[in-house]
Amino acid sequence: MRLILSVISALITLELVAGGIMLWMRRKETKDYSRYVLAIFCWFTSLNSFFFIIRHWVGNIVVNKSLLEPELTFASIIMQMTYFFYPLVFIRSISKPGRTLTILFAPLAAIASVGMFAGIQYTALDTFADLLHNIWKPDVMFRLFAVTMMLVYSFVLFLVPYDWQKSGADKKFILKYSLGFCSIGLLLFGLFITNARIFTILHQLSMLFFFFWLIWYELKERLPVPENGSIAGAEDKPYEIIDKLWIDVTHLLIEQQGWRNPELSLMSLSEELASNRTYVGEAFKKFAGCTFSEYIAKRRIEYVVSELKRNPKANLQALFSYAGFRQRSTAYRNFQKIMGVSPTEFLESLK
Repeated sequence: MRLILSVISALITLELVAGGIMLWMRRKETKDYSRYVLAIFCWFTSLNSFFFIIRHWVGNIVVNKSLLEPELTFASIIMQMTYFFYPLVFIRSISKPGRTLTILFAPLAAIASVGMFAGIQYTALDTFADLLHNIWKPDVMFRLFAVTMMLVYSFVLFLVPYDWQKSGADKKFILKYSLGFCSIGLLLFGLFITNARIFTILHQLSMLFFFFWLIWYELKERLPVPENGSIAGAEDKPYEIIDKLWIDVTHLLIEQQGWRNPELSLMSLSEELASNRTYVGEAFKKFAGCTFSEYIAKRRIEYVVSELKRNPKANLQALFSYAGFRQRSTAYRNFQKIMGVSPTEFLESLK
């Protein structure tokens, strides 16, 4: 068991160090600070994983020998705070982020500071029975309160508002990140109060897969929103269409640039028009000669193509992001389908 945990921790350490280096080397590809934050986040977590291995072997010390071990409990709270920074950087839907982050993290920072530096004499808890027997002691209650707060904070990301015009990721990614974050928090909570090996293994494995997915998504899939929120040549004029529903459709999609919304769907458009998806879908077939999905994909790709023709040196990733794509694979697939060539081949043809 010790060897298995050490191997998993070693893989996590190597993954995070290498991932942090790749993120740092490509940090300037985005206009936000997401890769700076994530790289530092990876290295910080790799140190924790490395010390896990050291504690596991040097001096025959068993990791988490006691329940709610103060050092690990409060260090984990500090580590948890770093989990918030990465998504908040690219969600960018918070006004006055400095003040918001201060208010958000002040309680956790205060708990960690008191726990680590107040000179509290902590009761040793070797088993779950010890925890139950000493549960009313102030130092035990304080540690339980700390890990409970850490668990509560795991769900805070679900409360962050999402604004597609500012966010550099789609809503599904933010939801997956939040779920992964909560899962890690739940497993850590279980580990702290039971010291069960199964929680240790599951926690380490969840960290391994969570960071692998996170680094892959940042480097391969996410299309960051341009910092200024706009790109020249993005204005369109509505079509002159008599039909009232289609006029409303084009008003929302063109005048208000709704086609750029990555969360746009036939259902959400129908609800905004106070109509039903059948009528709206028929309007697209009648006036656009295609389905809703085909129309949106075509408009987005046409915008990207027109901008590339105007300026072949334009930032392709920024154009895709501005057009409403948040995942590179989706953008490239639609481009290939509509234009018949890949973006790379199209750029070559412009030379």
